[in-house]
Order: sequence, then structure tokens, then C-alpha cells
Amino acid sequence: MADTITLEVLRYRPEQETEPTFQDYEVPVRKDWVVLDALNYIKDRLDGSLSYRWSCRMGVCGSCGMMVNGEPKLTCATFLSHYLPGPMRVEPLSYFPVMRDLVIDMTDFMGKDRQHSHPDAIGICRLVCRGVLRIRRGPV
Repeated sequence: MADTITLEVLRYRPEQETEPTFQDYEVPVRKDWVVLDALNYIKDRLDGSLSYRWSCRMGVCGSCGMMVNGEPKLTCATFLSHYLPGPMRVEPLSYFPVMRDLVIDMTDFMGKDRQHSHPDAIGICRLVCRGVLRIRRGPV
């Protein structure tokens, strides 16, 4: 197994940039590490300005939902080892406005999606990442 993997992380700091860009981070690969562990490593040791959401770390709450190599995933349940040798691209969930880095704004979606009775925005992230709910491009 490789010792490290490169994460290409979408960065957007609205006070500094007009458009999102990608930034590469080299992180260690541990047998039991998931993408969320890599993001925590980046925040704790490489770049404290990185913004993202997470809560339960058990695949229940859905707050850590992000796009990993173009697929919606729960980052707390997505192992780094599955993406070796890398690189791995990490982006916010598709079709949502980006507030900052990997943090999305679900306010508009919650107001428009009247056909589903989801308890909250985090529940939507969980459903998207599990493939239960599909997000479509364009007006809803």
C-alpha cells in the first residue's frame, strides 16, 4: 500500500476569490482511514483554513456528503485505500451553491423540494450520497 495519496480539494474563499480552484494536498494513507480522516488531517496539520461539514462519523447524519472522484459519497464511509494510487478529487455535492470550500448551501433546495418531506438538509445529503435521491440540473 502506498504511504501517501494526493487529494485535489476544491477551494472557494469568497472574500479572496471570484471562482473556485483546486488545491493539492499530500496526506498519509492508513489502512483504516476514510476521506474524512484525510480532510481532518489537512485541517489539523496542513491548512487550518479548509472548511467542510461533518458530525457523526458513522454514515448516519449525512453532513459529510461530498463528491469524491465525481461520485456522491459519505466521506466518513469512503476509504482512502479504494482510490490508490490517486490522485483523489474532493468537491462539494453537485448542483448546490458553494458557500465556502466544501460547504454547500441547501436553503434554496429545501424551499423548492415540496414533493419530499425530508427532516433537514443533512438528511438530504445522506440520501444523495446513498443514491436514494437524485439531484437534477436546472430549475425544480
